[in-house]
Amino acid sequence: MPSILQRAKAALTARDNGALNRERATVDLDAKLLQQVRPYSLASAKKLGNLKRLAASTTERSIEGDFVECGTYKGGSAAVLGSALTPGRHLWLYDSFEGMPEVKEIDGADAGEWVGRLRASDDDVREILTLVGLSPSQYTIRKGWFDHTFLQQLPERVAVLHCDADWHASVTVVLETFYPRVAEGGVVVLDDFGWWEGCREAFYDFCARHGEKPLLERVDCDQAYWIKGKTNNRTGQD
Repeated sequence: MPSILQRAKAALTARDNGALNRERATVDLDAKLLQQVRPYSLASAKKLGNLKRLAASTTERSIEGDFVECGTYKGGSAAVLGSALTPGRHLWLYDSFEGMPEVKEIDGADAGEWVGRLRASDDDVREILTLVGLSPSQYTIRKGWFDHTFLQQLPERVAVLHCDADWHASVTVVLETFYPRVAEGGVVVLDDFGWWEGCREAFYDFCARHGEKPLLERVDCDQAYWIKGKTNNRTGQD
């Protein structure tokens, strides 16, 4: 039977290897895919690589559910998620395609300057999804404001929830709507956690309301993510 010291060394090795693999994955997005999606995304290569890694990990870990993105812009990160789709999964994309919505004080001093900016078209999204090889049967685009589109049919189960919704109200409705549908072991990614105050406060408020205590991980200065139900990193996974 391994001694306490041997078990501790094994745990440290697993942790270090896991950390190394995570670091490699966040910067090692396939060059061709990165070149394809770059004109359609504002995210860094590290964030896009991490998104691909997390999506792929749900298949490796046999996590059930679809991929959901709220805040799609031109579709670059959606294409990265789509590149990790496997049979039986569907990609759901939600965006107003009218630019960034109105803000409140909680969203931060600079937020108001962005209202109406970053406007894209659902045609942009279809274009990049076609470019990376997805067929229309593999994805659904819900065009409109969240408070309307979330009233339509929703995926029953979610393996990856990518929230790029920026403001407090938007992030709140995303988490309230989809988090109960995220499977245990599923991934939640907050694109703007370190960038916009409203996103971060929405996360804290949601956790307080529902008694959630996620093990939050960080990538770059703004992306944050967690694995639903995961309580520690001792295994060195994800």
